[in-house]
Amino acid sequence: MSTLEGLVAKLPKGGKLIFLGDMSDRGEYSKEMVEFVGESGSLAILGNHEYMIKGKYSSVDGKLWREYGGAATLASYEDVGLMKEHEAHLKGLPLYLEIEDRFITHGFELPFYRRRKEQPLDLLCNRLEELFSLGEGVWEYGVFNIFGHTPYERVLIGSNYAGIDTGAVFGGRLSALNIETLEVVDVALDRRDEWHDMS
Repeated sequence: MSTLEGLVAKLPKGGKLIFLGDMSDRGEYSKEMVEFVGESGSLAILGNHEYMIKGKYSSVDGKLWREYGGAATLASYEDVGLMKEHEAHLKGLPLYLEIEDRFITHGFELPFYRRRKEQPLDLLCNRLEELFSLGEGVWEYGVFNIFGHTPYERVLIGSNYAGIDTGAVFGGRLSALNIETLEVVDVALDRRDEWHDMS
């Protein structure tokens, strides 16, 4: 949480924060992270790690969830009732937000813009590189896709997209993007937030 607090301190006061998912399972502070988002009045969308929570009690999905950070999420809660409240909140998050011409998603979703508008899909994990390798070129829908999920060394900004995950959970930086000006603000990972159990 120290890294997030350091980033928020560098942002303009009074701005609205938007979290792009994966607020759980990505370190030792899942409970605190969910509380921060709720208490700060921030907006948030569903990431694949929040999505995985719903299957944690089944033998297959539950094992996968624990291996991908769910064990750390469980460890961050002492109050089972509070965890169930948080689960219900997380599972109710939208798959995307659209603010004027900004299409805000967890993974790169620009190619699926029209389809998502008609029928939201559970496609949370698309990677820019994989989709461009299909030869689709540049998708022009009149929107700018801001997404996370895929870590880059620095914020990646194209003509109609911005990938802003800079891998803080893996020792990289934590980044924020002003959705109007595309100005980037970032901070290095605070060593107090290092996550040593990546199983």
